[in-house]
Amino acid sequence: MQNNTFSGLFVGQKIVELSKIDSTNNYLKKELSKSAPLSEGTVILADHQYAGRGQINNIWEAEAGKNLTFSILLCPSFLAPEKQFILNKAISIAINDVLSGIIGSGVKIKWPNDIYVNDSKLGGILIENVIQGKKWKYAIVGIGLNINQINFPDHLNNATSLQKIMNKEYDKRTLLTELCNAIGHWYSELRSLGYDNVRIEYFKRLYRSDGEYLFRINETDQIGKIKNVTEQGLLEIEILGNPRTFGFKEVEFVIQA
Repeated sequence: MQNNTFSGLFVGQKIVELSKIDSTNNYLKKELSKSAPLSEGTVILADHQYAGRGQINNIWEAEAGKNLTFSILLCPSFLAPEKQFILNKAISIAINDVLSGIIGSGVKIKWPNDIYVNDSKLGGILIENVIQGKKWKYAIVGIGLNINQINFPDHLNNATSLQKIMNKEYDKRTLLTELCNAIGHWYSELRSLGYDNVRIEYFKRLYRSDGEYLFRINETDQIGKIKNVTEQGLLEIEILGNPRTFGFKEVEFVIQA
């Protein structure tokens, strides 16, 4: 384990580097449970995360040494607990900013927590919150991005990476610096009550928000149009003129080959 710093950054001022860990989110939660003196903006960075988690207990698989797998400690006590998903929106916008600057307009935020390039998955976000009473105490923001990995297991047939898209290797530390900067910026936007700006920018970058697409609902494919993502993180889709809202795993995007 190694401690390092990026001077001048709010997010990433302190970086704890781990060679191998099951999950950076798990590591951060354990440290907090021991009342470890961790400052807001601390980053836990793993060279190899061998049991990373996605949404709803999905597994996040990443080749050792090739990708960015890290967690950030935030203390968004200025936000009401019922606004939890707006933090997800701000983090997603920040990642989109950095990757769009490299790849271009094909980078999108796929609800609820994925980063897509066209119809391929480039990364994911898992935010775990600690709420005490009516106060939001901690947010542990886990991020996984495929950077220099070329080969993926067969069951991850829609996975991609920066190197696969751009045909060159990328310096992970430089990318981490840029991500920390962007996340710090959009987190400050929330702190300054820029909720409307976050909502607008999120929807602009939302995967498949630009028209009608196929969605699988109760094992039936239906054409719908995304209208909104609510404060609670529900996806609102207009189907046959009627708006309906869906939680995680209640609707599936149909990606046709």
